[in-house]
Amino acid sequence: MKNRSPLRNLLAAGMLAALSAAAASAMAAEQAVHVRGVITEVSAGGFTVQTAAGAETISLAADTRITGVVPSSIDAIQPGSFIGSANLTNGTHARAQEVVVFPPAMKGSGLGDYPWDLPAHAGGMTAMTGGTVKSSKMGGGSMMHSAMTNGTVKTAIGSGSRSIVVDYGKGEKTIEVMSNTPVVTFMPSDKSAIVKGAHVFVAGKPGTPVAAATVAVGLDGTVPPM
Repeated sequence: MKNRSPLRNLLAAGMLAALSAAAASAMAAEQAVHVRGVITEVSAGGFTVQTAAGAETISLAADTRITGVVPSSIDAIQPGSFIGSANLTNGTHARAQEVVVFPPAMKGSGLGDYPWDLPAHAGGMTAMTGGTVKSSKMGGGSMMHSAMTNGTVKTAIGSGSRSIVVDYGKGEKTIEVMSNTPVVTFMPSDKSAIVKGAHVFVAGKPGTPVAAATVAVGLDGTVPPM
């Protein structure tokens, strides 16, 4: 495999930063809708996604941002790492549903702690009803709510499962990352990755079709866990 030139590396880093800013703002926007599923059809102007609730059509525009999602590992979650985690939380303490370890060029993307809508995985503690994620109870009866937390890891304790403290700008949150929690990272991609059978996460404007602001597409069979 040939090494990338310094200029190409710089361009890739710039692309990641641009994708990151667009993806974070789109995902955090109050009016954005999220579509998760498998691509079943691709056309010149968009694609169709089979979701848990049925088929959704997606339109692409010239300014739609496309980023690739590839596996990472819990070992990549270290002090100083910038991560994003959908988590079930009761305030300052939470359990991760997934973790994105951002490349250095994307550090600072979507900084904050805000509501999220990731349905529960098998064995999870939330439920999806009529398109809405319902909070539920964790051990001890405390109410858990779905949130997205993007910030810098201050401490990471443990091997296998890990307890991390994340500084999200306006506060800190302790997040428990289990050994089987999906951990991924981003890499540059383009429309050529949008193919039948690929798993995607789409954030965009509601409507029929959904106007995609950003598309996170799993590469080589990866399932975007966010």
